[in-house]
Amino acid sequence: MATAALVDKDLDIGREILRALAKGRIEVTVAFWAYVPQSSEWQLFIATPLVDSKGPKAAYEEVLGTLHDAKMDSYLPWRKLFLRSPKDPVLKSLDKQKGLRGSIDIMEFENPRGSPSAYYVTYVPYSDETLRTFNEAVGDRFVEEAYVYGKTWAVTGLDRLRELLSKFLHVKQDILESVVEGLSIRKSASIRDVQLQPRDLKRLRPA
Repeated sequence: MATAALVDKDLDIGREILRALAKGRIEVTVAFWAYVPQSSEWQLFIATPLVDSKGPKAAYEEVLGTLHDAKMDSYLPWRKLFLRSPKDPVLKSLDKQKGLRGSIDIMEFENPRGSPSAYYVTYVPYSDETLRTFNEAVGDRFVEEAYVYGKTWAVTGLDRLRELLSKFLHVKQDILESVVEGLSIRKSASIRDVQLQPRDLKRLRPA
């Protein structure tokens, strides 16, 4: 088993990276921290269709360019970031095993020059699969444990946020209005105990 604990700072860095990729309209199928015994450290794995559509080299260039534009070069040594194809059978299996009951976290960021605010919506599953024993080979790396993230999307403007929450995430109208009110005060909001079906997550893409 892993001898090094995954700390909250690493988890927060991973969330910031996923928000930056969502803002850059880069689709992420599954993302997880994995403990790799060969290097005795946790590494961040991200499955994105860019690996298949553009090739690994171009995928890395686009992802790292997006993170550079987001001023995130100091957040994580990029040698710890690994991109993989969503077609990898291990990663497909990992993605399917995520729980469907969880929470929705929303953060608002104001855009410059009076343009509509951006909203980052993250679905965080409640599941034993979020942090679990893995013991699988991912490419050339053997993984002992994995912390699996939920899905993150970026939308611009309240109308798009309302559509995402009501149409795709099935948030009830009264809860939706409470969320909008909370965002106007605190710039963040959470919706607990959300039930989603697999098709809801599969058809959602970065907006």
